Amino acid sequence: MGTSSKTIAAIAAISTIWPNAALPQGSAGTIGTGTTGTMAATGTTAATAATGTTAATGATAAAPAQGGLQFDIGISSMLTVDDNFQLQTNSSGTSTIWDNRLDFNLSSVTGVQDFSLIGSGVLRYADIPNRSISGFEDPTLRLRYRHDGVNSQLTLTGRYRYVDREFLDPFQIEQEETNFNGLYAGGGTVTFMNAALNYVTWINDPLTFTLDLGHDEKDYDAAAIASNVRLFDTETDTIDANVLMKLSPVTSLRFSAGLTDYSAEDTNRTERQTTDYAIGVVQDINPVLILDAQVGYTEVETDTILGTARRDGATGAVALTQTLPNGTAFASLDSTLNQNGTSTTLRFGRDLQLPLGNLRASIGGTKTPGGDTYVIATVAYSRQMKSSDISVSLNRTVSTNNIDEDVLDTRLTVGYGYEIDNNSRINLALNWGRSESAGIGAAPTIERTTLRASYSRDLTQDWAMTGGVQLRQRSDSSIVGDAQSNAVFLSLDRTFNFRP
Repeated sequence: MGTSSKTIAAIAAISTIWPNAALPQGSAGTIGTGTTGTMAATGTTAATAATGTTAATGATAAAPAQGGLQFDIGISSMLTVDDNFQLQTNSSGTSTIWDNRLDFNLSSVTGVQDFSLIGSGVLRYADIPNRSISGFEDPTLRLRYRHDGVNSQLTLTGRYRYVDREFLDPFQIEQEETNFNGLYAGGGTVTFMNAALNYVTWINDPLTFTLDLGHDEKDYDAAAIASNVRLFDTETDTIDANVLMKLSPVTSLRFSAGLTDYSAEDTNRTERQTTDYAIGVVQDINPVLILDAQVGYTEVETDTILGTARRDGATGAVALTQTLPNGTAFASLDSTLNQNGTSTTLRFGRDLQLPLGNLRASIGGTKTPGGDTYVIATVAYSRQMKSSDISVSLNRTVSTNNIDEDVLDTRLTVGYGYEIDNNSRINLALNWGRSESAGIGAAPTIERTTLRASYSRDLTQDWAMTGGVQLRQRSDSSIVGDAQSNAVFLSLDRTFNFRP
């Protein structure tokens, strides 16, 4: 937390997938698209494919309607038997879980407005060693509203979720949160709450103004906090203002300022304020080569019960993007500042448009505040064949966690699907993650693997049945011994929609 993400927001975008255009501060370069919505959309497809949660006709509510008011409803009943559901070093026994899930999506799309309210909940009956569960669990709500004016756009998003941590898939949570939160095990509950506002005005004018506001909370109960010292309540508020000045058809200037307030209920009672300022330029050197550069200044002030610490200094980024006959290529260099010090990242990337799919890849290195250099990389590959499809996603990056430890995170996602016939399908999915220290701090080395194989069949036009197996494994340098579990599951799903 406290990373100067506002100053070099475009480099963060490059590190996850690819630069759409330039290196915008906040949303200056992606006008009309809120930061939260953009990042969520980036990771959703890969997460869904990898977790294998969507069957041939799954219970997930359908996509928002393309006009008027529409209700999309999904229902699912799943029975799971797991020999080590709590993923302990020594299993306490077999767990039997029966989840009855309801998903709904109320959406309304008009020429100037786009509204969706997505919710879900689980009626759960579970027999787990040392406890049993009976009742309504995992309430989740997501809200999104966008209004397009003649020369402006307003986007509002919000999310609430209260969930038992034992039932969380850490890989899915990282995709939803759009950052790495650690592969920690343990029980207890956690509440996620966040809201964001994105407002863009004078879109069609030479001077465009963008305002982003964000609020994010994570609240853990006493059982969760007791299970891991790295879990504690956090609250983050952000505000970013950006001005994009179009000097000519080939030249634009960008001015930005950002403020992030972070507070944590950790042992040191951390309060951190990060202030960012930057000025940048986007220049079309020629019709196929774009230069994006910016310089800035970041100040980080951290207050704890031990005193006050300050860091400040210059930041900057430069990127060259070349359009090629079969895609694009880029090179970028950036320098950022957070509470641990300055990080420098050099990266080269390539985007290939293939006949049956796409490949986006980059490789580079990050020099951390501790002086060490680590290889970083991203890969996003998808291929659609006649009766099958495959997707591969790799992300390796360095970040700073909530207790000021520099961490090297690596995530690999592989999904494969094969259409047996018009009514049946086989899905294979692999998620692998590793988190380890990157110099400063003593972050543990944690490795987790989830392998899932399933067979889905459409029983009718609306009903689908899915059965399969799931294997999980976890190793943690702070815990003696590894943990693994084997589970079988069977689900019955239905989706339907109607218009009032």
